[in-house]
Amino acid sequence: MNILEKIDELKNLVQGNKIPATGRSMINVENFIEQIDEIKSLIPSEVSASEGIIRQKEAIIKQAEDEAERIRGYADEEAVKINDNASNKAESLIQNAKDEAYKMITNTEIVTASKNAAQEIEDKANKEAESIIEQGKNEANNIINDAEKMSGDRRKGADNYAREVLFSLEEKIADTLGQVRGGIDILDVRKETSVAD
Repeated sequence: MNILEKIDELKNLVQGNKIPATGRSMINVENFIEQIDEIKSLIPSEVSASEGIIRQKEAIIKQAEDEAERIRGYADEEAVKINDNASNKAESLIQNAKDEAYKMITNTEIVTASKNAAQEIEDKANKEAESIIEQGKNEANNIINDAEKMSGDRRKGADNYAREVLFSLEEKIADTLGQVRGGIDILDVRKETSVAD
């Protein structure tokens, strides 16, 4: 039985023993006190439920952080692969340029022209290599930025969910405590009325 059911039972106890033609009720004080004690004993279970919600929120955050870490690891691996591929392509281009330059240089009739052409090919290869490496770095940075944004969005979602559940629980507990306080106030008024009579 939860707190609200116990409060309804207490309300029925107060309203159920009307003395005819007086508007007053007879209440078994011991029974009433037992009901109040039972309500007090139920409050920790409601608090325990809120702690469970907090643990659930923490688990969601931990899951989001683990996912972000996994994505970051994947992004780092992809960045390494991209950089390695770019370096390999650059080395291949440079080597091809050197081979081509060597072939041109070995031809004695066009030594000067081959040197110039070789330098141009090597310069072009170096530029292409730098461009490929820069592109690889940009792609790796984009993957890492996307992973961090996804992690932040999941954490915000988990916080909002936990906040809504806790606000709802706070309203229920406040309502319950208000009803308990009302019951106690009724008893106090009746006690003062009995003493006055």
